[in-house]
Amino acid sequence: MAKAGAARGMATEKQIFNQIQSSSNIQKITSSMKMVSAARLKGDVTRLALAKPCNQWTDALCGEAVLMEELDEVTFEELPQKTLIVPISSDKGLCGGINSFISRCTKDAVAKLAAQGKECDVVVIGDKGRAQLSRAIPDKIIRTATEVAAPGSYNLAAALSSELTAAGAADYDAVVIVYNSFVNAATYKQYYKVIKPM
Repeated sequence: MAKAGAARGMATEKQIFNQIQSSSNIQKITSSMKMVSAARLKGDVTRLALAKPCNQWTDALCGEAVLMEELDEVTFEELPQKTLIVPISSDKGLCGGINSFISRCTKDAVAKLAAQGKECDVVVIGDKGRAQLSRAIPDKIIRTATEVAAPGSYNLAAALSSELTAAGAADYDAVVIVYNSFVNAATYKQYYKVIKPM
């Protein structure tokens, strides 16, 4: 007599109970992750609100940052002959669109400056930007800074400015910082700020 193949039947009560327990455990973990990320976001928003007044004096020194809503409308014609572009991206996370726009803007700036007969080099801050730009414009990248600690502080800004100085920032007519500005959890605006020597 031939042996009958194993037939798949209904799940037992114990299997159903284990599946329900597993699902509820995942829900608890997800809920606690949401609470942690909400607390971190609130702390970051508070630090940003406290830091913005400290940054206002840079507008008087360097002029206001330029909003980049449509890359087709941004010409970069105001940039001098030799420019150092500093895109600021993140080291980790699933912020693909945020980092991608910074990389796209940097590539666009390099192409437009080359078309105008101007020189530029790039110092990338953040691992996501380094990964994207090293494929697109590897010959323009002269230095990268990754594993940048968050949240930002004066010591971090001083360390990054030392990196830029080591990259030869004094040899350029201007340094252009390309960055995201937080609006809310779902929206960021992209700016670039031109810093010229005094």
